[in-house]
Amino acid sequence: MDFRSALAACAAAGEVAEVDDAVDRADIPKRVRDEERRRNRALVFRRVRDADATIVGNLYGSAKRVCRSLSARNYAALFARLDRAIANPAALVRRVGAQDDSEITRTPDLARLLPAMRYSRDDATPYLTSGILLARDPATGAHHVCFVRMSVAGGNKLLVNPATSRIRRIVEETLGRGGSLDVAILVGAPSEVTLMACVHAGDGVDKLAVAQALGGDGLAYTDDPLPLPLSTEYALTGRIVPSYEREGPVGDQKGLYSLRERNPTCLVDAIRVRREPRFHSISGGVSREHIELVTLGPRAVLERLRRETPELLRYELPFYAGGRLAVLVVADGFRPAALAERLWSISSVRGFVAVNRDVGARSASEVLWAIVERARDAERFAFSGAGTPGVKPGKFLVDATEVDPDDWNHRRIEVYRPPG
Repeated sequence: MDFRSALAACAAAGEVAEVDDAVDRADIPKRVRDEERRRNRALVFRRVRDADATIVGNLYGSAKRVCRSLSARNYAALFARLDRAIANPAALVRRVGAQDDSEITRTPDLARLLPAMRYSRDDATPYLTSGILLARDPATGAHHVCFVRMSVAGGNKLLVNPATSRIRRIVEETLGRGGSLDVAILVGAPSEVTLMACVHAGDGVDKLAVAQALGGDGLAYTDDPLPLPLSTEYALTGRIVPSYEREGPVGDQKGLYSLRERNPTCLVDAIRVRREPRFHSISGGVSREHIELVTLGPRAVLERLRRETPELLRYELPFYAGGRLAVLVVADGFRPAALAERLWSISSVRGFVAVNRDVGARSASEVLWAIVERARDAERFAFSGAGTPGVKPGKFLVDATEVDPDDWNHRRIEVYRPPG
């Protein structure tokens, strides 16, 4: 489903609000944050005084809208479909000369053409937070897509933070040999491509081919050497080169500022912009949309684990923890330590807390109560070690469960409600 169709589907369900008054770009992060705390709808800003585009914020800021944009009932159905697509990727549908509705600008002035903005008070520059980086893995030839943050550094230059493991390897292997890496940057891409930018598909898997399997004939690509998904609102093409500059500080998902001393430069050769474009703005830091997208990858893994482990009843990645904590609701008597090795491999999640079904997994106070009351000895706390390949040390698992919650000394009190 293309970006405009996803927006229309969510609007038809009453999950989008049109902002009638004129605004500046600098006003948008606060307007989105205020909406998150109220009805948490997507916002469409059509009258932006300092941008030649309609700006859309918070489109993927809820599970309902993510699933609606991908024609799925819920996350369980979506991730089951994703697993089938990973197992059966499809050949890309390419169309010759199919971007007639786009205007192409060579060696663009990105500050003028991209309505990027600062989302946190001390961001060093405007940031492109909704850019999906598309590259070909030189080791396998497979296409890879992932979200990366990019500093708008002036002229046609972006500073790119290749934070996730696969894109970091691709960039390091290419630039380390003194070469450059051909890339595209997609803003307002089809929903299937957006999903693939958030999830892990396995080494050697072509993420565009998986997106094709998800989208069917409704998804198509250009016939360029690096295929661009058609109907993408903004498509930038260029090269990451072995030239490094300091980037940051910038507000990050952790709720802290992130600073990287040296990040590579992307030189944008051309930008294709659809007529009457919709610019997708993802509020950086701990916004609803940022957290919902960041947690799609961990949710996909946890959903597989839930299907294979009957004792794992459900899971939550609560917003209050910024997607860094997973709360696992397990059957009475189940010891979650059996899952530890598989949990360590889940990217971006820092910690896991296992609770009984009598604890509200979305409630910070109830989870804290379970830790204080039920995790009573050192054996209830496990940490990932430094020697596990691909696993960051210091991840934790807290077993905050009670073996026999039917014992009166272990049973949570319930407020008495008179019958009738």
